[in-house]
Amino acid sequence: MSYFITTTVAGATKEILKSYTKRIGVKVRGRKEKPTLEEIEKINQMNAERTLRLKINANFGKDDPFIALTYRKEERPTPGQAKKNIERLLRKLRREYKKIGADLKYINVTEYKNKAIHHHLLINHIAGHDVAKLVRELWEFGRPHFTYLDGTGQYKDLAAYLIKETSKTYKENDGGHKQRYSCSRNLILPVPKTEIIQKAKKWLEIPKPIKGYYIDKDTVYNGIDPFTGKKYQRYTMVRLS
Repeated sequence: MSYFITTTVAGATKEILKSYTKRIGVKVRGRKEKPTLEEIEKINQMNAERTLRLKINANFGKDDPFIALTYRKEERPTPGQAKKNIERLLRKLRREYKKIGADLKYINVTEYKNKAIHHHLLINHIAGHDVAKLVRELWEFGRPHFTYLDGTGQYKDLAAYLIKETSKTYKENDGGHKQRYSCSRNLILPVPKTEIIQKAKKWLEIPKPIKGYYIDKDTVYNGIDPFTGKKYQRYTMVRLS
């Protein structure tokens, strides 16, 4: 008996997947039992969160600004116009970064369902430069609000929040964004590596961390994949500071 262990390194995190098949969350031809629409939607949500989480963890870190870009009430745009506004801001930011020898990295989410339209923008800071001042000067529609990433390197809550924010709007055909978020092309995309653990019937229900890391207990999940009917386990290890 053996199983697979897949490790994806993203910044200070190592995401671990243990399974008896490489095909987790993937439709299997010939399987009689089909997952429900609710199960499929849940898996899609989890996969979207995971992809965004890996991008954030691999590309952003301490002191990078997470910005809420709002509009003055009398200037609130349509989704289509809001898309043009944020794209124009990003072009200007990219030019300003290049002037000081830096490359802009960003993730942008636009939300407007049942609330005033606004953007969430995560960008990289530049040591020795006031990026917040730059954004305030370039954003002409309202007052940006800034918070900053901590030094943990684990930003799963931020990824979950952003995916939840867009869950009702990204499929709308209204001229806005037709995906959950947009991001710069220069982001690092973590590549998973899989190995086979031979002569092991099962894994520990409560995993143990490797040296120099701790396990984020909130990420430990033991479940059964509705697509394959097989058990699997996920968890994330975070590097000790």
